[in-house]
Amino acid sequence: FGSSLYSGVACTSNIAKFTCMASIRVPDDDKDEDDDIDEGDRAPVLVVAVVDKSGSMAGAKLKSLKETLLFIIKELGKKDKLAIVEYDTNVKTTLPVTLMNEAGKQQADSVVQALKSGSATNLSGGLMEGLRLIPNEIGNETVVSTLLLTDGLANHGIRTANGIVAMIRKAQSQGIGRCTVNTFGFGSDHDAAMLKEIAQAAEGMYYYIENEDSIASAFADCIGGLLSVRAQGIELEINTAPDIVLGEVFTCKPLTVVTEGRKVRIALGDLQNGEERDITFEVNLPSGNSTDSQSIANIQLSFFDMLKNDMRDLNCNLTIARPTEPTAEQSAPNLLVDRNCNRIKGSNALAEALKLGDKNQLAQAREILERVISEIKQSPSSGEEFCVTLLQELQTSLNGMQDRRQYQNFGKYQMNNMCHVMAEQRCASSASAPQAQMPSSYAGNRFSDDQQESLAFASLSAVPAPAPQPMMSKPMFATKNRARMKKKCAKR
Repeated sequence: FGSSLYSGVACTSNIAKFTCMASIRVPDDDKDEDDDIDEGDRAPVLVVAVVDKSGSMAGAKLKSLKETLLFIIKELGKKDKLAIVEYDTNVKTTLPVTLMNEAGKQQADSVVQALKSGSATNLSGGLMEGLRLIPNEIGNETVVSTLLLTDGLANHGIRTANGIVAMIRKAQSQGIGRCTVNTFGFGSDHDAAMLKEIAQAAEGMYYYIENEDSIASAFADCIGGLLSVRAQGIELEINTAPDIVLGEVFTCKPLTVVTEGRKVRIALGDLQNGEERDITFEVNLPSGNSTDSQSIANIQLSFFDMLKNDMRDLNCNLTIARPTEPTAEQSAPNLLVDRNCNRIKGSNALAEALKLGDKNQLAQAREILERVISEIKQSPSSGEEFCVTLLQELQTSLNGMQDRRQYQNFGKYQMNNMCHVMAEQRCASSASAPQAQMPSSYAGNRFSDDQQESLAFASLSAVPAPAPQPMMSKPMFATKNRARMKKKCAKR
């Protein structure tokens, strides 16, 4: 559906940067979090686990990793496939792509039990081997992801983020390893920025794992998402009306300008049950004649429906009223649009603060975070549940920049993770399962009747230093299946 910061603007007004938004919603499943999901109600998955077995993984970390892999094996169904790549200085495929029937699970269990720590960290070699394992002929009907875990710096093979990202893009342009890559950084020695860039380049998420107890919950969160993918290959097209000039589009996703100032196409990747995507954009709103409905933009959505196994197309029109004098209701800000503006402000502030933090300019970085916290507190949607959680996360980031030691041991990891989460609108939490069911992060939305009707479009069916702990009771953008998988993991 389409929306704007204000539903009505005086016809005499000329606004150079008028904020609008295109939104997509996928309904969450209707089962209780304690219920299992029938394998027939979801798409099959192919998971390639690329695991660091360097010397630093010895002991509790390796033990927890083994237990986590065994949990993943148990949760995969008869239609799913798994491969395992181990890397230290050397790289070895210990489990080729294997169907997770009874025999396949027994084989996978044996591979995991035999996992032992080794020497250095050839991260690029391990990742490339994992990508090569993915069959070229695999179709849209299967969810494919590589899970890359490391607890240290890449010190063998390609060692820079740019180099590894270039490696991924070259491989995928040649039809090799067409999948998402989710990255998992353990402890306070890994390169958070590198892992975030790798994940961003391959449409995955970066997870920060603070301790060995969090390995399982991080992987459970990720697997819960993969087992609930509803749509893939999603493209959103925004085409403004002839008299409306399209300005900046706020997205971290690949964007193609089709017609300058008029039309753009955005590749959104995939969507999972219970997820949402909100793309804000600015238009130049000219003055004109009074009218009940002025067309702003046409919004088109195309995607591969994983349940219907077919491509689908949806569209809607974004309009606003242009009265001589707007009513109080028309002049009231749309809280959904406002809080997504806050989300983008928060993500951008974290990205800027990270750059300064890495240059040891912590005072300047803190100023940026303090400023954005103040701005969000003064916004119309500041009291909304989402913004309260957003402010708590930003405060945690600010606490993590109090001094160099705090930043190096905790701050930069939490900030990279949260910057990525807010930009992508996708959960990437290693926190253990909450005790209560999670309400939607957008609970309490206030929509007009027309906006409520438009929800048909939303449904894709039409360490050293003590780390400051977040106060949140639930992760941002959590979905039911992620929570379900974490609960099952905690009970294992």
